[in-house]
Amino acid sequence: MSAVTGLVPPTAPAGPVAGSRDYYRKLAAGVAVVTACGPSGWSGSTVSTVTSVSLEPPVLLCCLARGSRTLEAVRHARRFAVHLLAAGQADLAERFSRPPGDRTRFAGLGREVLLVGGSPVISGVLAVAWCDLSSAAEVGDHVVLYGRVVSSRVGRGEPLVWHARAYRELGGLSAADAG
Repeated sequence: MSAVTGLVPPTAPAGPVAGSRDYYRKLAAGVAVVTACGPSGWSGSTVSTVTSVSLEPPVLLCCLARGSRTLEAVRHARRFAVHLLAAGQADLAERFSRPPGDRTRFAGLGREVLLVGGSPVISGVLAVAWCDLSSAAEVGDHVVLYGRVVSSRVGRGEPLVWHARAYRELGGLSAADAG
């Protein structure tokens, strides 16, 4: 390790998949649940890729695995909700990351879920944005969804974060930073 920066010095690169997997594990990302109402009912999936794209007009992007029920629901409804999870909500992230065939994600949730703006909305999350599907791009094993934000609600608190294959919480934010 370099004494100055603490970084591993460059070596011969790993193969594209193995090297990318290791690289992606170093990324830190907020954790969200995307929900939609499709032909087979409510659907939701945990995602760690949500990015603001534009403020005027407000557009965000999120990525869903090809073949997911949630992707099918979003394409059917042409709208979806993106729930940013708060610290302490790893249980929600785990529930909505179950295998695609699991239809029990909303059953026994212990939280109120209402159909708002055409999408199932889970109560008590850090923030939620309602989006109309603007476009979708198939990239590798995922589909990038671009959503025009039509409304949002934001609560107080710190986000749940995914890093190094584990859910984590930020520490040390002041009250002003967390709100």
